[in-house]
Amino acid sequence: MKIYSPQILNTFKDCPVKYYFRFVKNISAPQLESNFVVGKNIHAIASYYLKGEDISMFSLSEKEKGMWNTLINSEYFKLKPVKVESGVSTRIDNFWIGGRIDALMKNEAEDYYILDYKTGDIPKSAKDDFQTIIYLLCCDRLLNNYKSLTFTYISVKTGNTESIQLSESLKTEYENKIREIYTQIQKYSQSNIRHEEKCKTCPYTKICL
Repeated sequence: MKIYSPQILNTFKDCPVKYYFRFVKNISAPQLESNFVVGKNIHAIASYYLKGEDISMFSLSEKEKGMWNTLINSEYFKLKPVKVESGVSTRIDNFWIGGRIDALMKNEAEDYYILDYKTGDIPKSAKDDFQTIIYLLCCDRLLNNYKSLTFTYISVKTGNTESIQLSESLKTEYENKIREIYTQIQKYSQSNIRHEEKCKTCPYTKICL
C-alpha cells in the first residue's frame, strides 16, 4: 500500500517531472545540511518536551536557542498534547494519504490544533498546501468527535503563525483536491514534459533538460 505524503503531492503539484525523478526513480536531490540539522534539533527537543521528558541533554546553538524560545513560549505549547511526532493516514476512495505530524494539541473545550513547526518560511498559500490538506483530513477521521479542528503553522524563525480551521465545506473541497491530483498522477506521462524558466534552478536540471 502506497501512502502519499504532503511532500510527494506538493512535489507533483510543483513539477510532475521532479516527482518522477524523486519518488518514482528514487533519485535524491541535494539539500543544505545546516538547515536540515537545525530543523531536526528543534523537532527533537519539542518532541521530548511535549512528552514530559528531560531536555537538559540538548546542546543548542544560539540560533537554535532563539527558535526554541519562540516555540516554547507559544500559546499552543500551553495546551494538552494528544499526539507527538505521530504518523497519521486515511483513505480517500482508493487513494491513501498520510504523514507524520509534529504535534496534536487540545484545550478543555475540545478544540484541537495540529501544529507544524517551520524553521524556514510558512507556505505562501498555506490553505492550499497539501500538508494542510492531508493532516486536516487525517485528523478529522482520527478524532471523529471534536468541537473544532485547526492546522497551525508556527515559524520558529519569526514567531509568525498561520491557522486554517476545518469546516464541512473546506473538508469537501480538500477531498476533491485529493481526488483531482490522484487522477493527474494516474494520467501522468513523461511525454508531456514542458520546461519553464524555473527549471534552470531545479536540482534535476542536468538529467531533465
